[in-house]
Amino acid sequence: MEILKSTQGLKAADIYSMTKGSGILKMQDAKGEVLNVSKYVLYNDVNQKDEVQEVLAVETVQGVRYATNSKTFIRNFFDIISTFEGMGEEFGMAFLVGSGTSKNGREYLCCDIGYSA
Repeated sequence: MEILKSTQGLKAADIYSMTKGSGILKMQDAKGEVLNVSKYVLYNDVNQKDEVQEVLAVETVQGVRYATNSKTFIRNFFDIISTFEGMGEEFGMAFLVGSGTSKNGREYLCCDIGYSA
């Protein structure tokens, strides 16, 4: 496993629980929800086919952990973060887990700015 990006200040226990710990849910399970993210880690891992893939794992302020290898979701997630950082604004880390349909009819996950109630 290779860590590519993460929330500053994560400890080894955080990394382990977000990447290998039990109880990690699929991001697909949060479709339509706003997640108030407290931590994230982007890492390379080897899948069951022995292929390297990027995985994004997040932990919410409630301690619920989600992970995804969706390229669209990961790209959107970091586009949001870099846009706020580039404008010198602090982002509250609330993300909407959305979905869309590709031209060939396949559903995919996407990420947008979320607004918590």
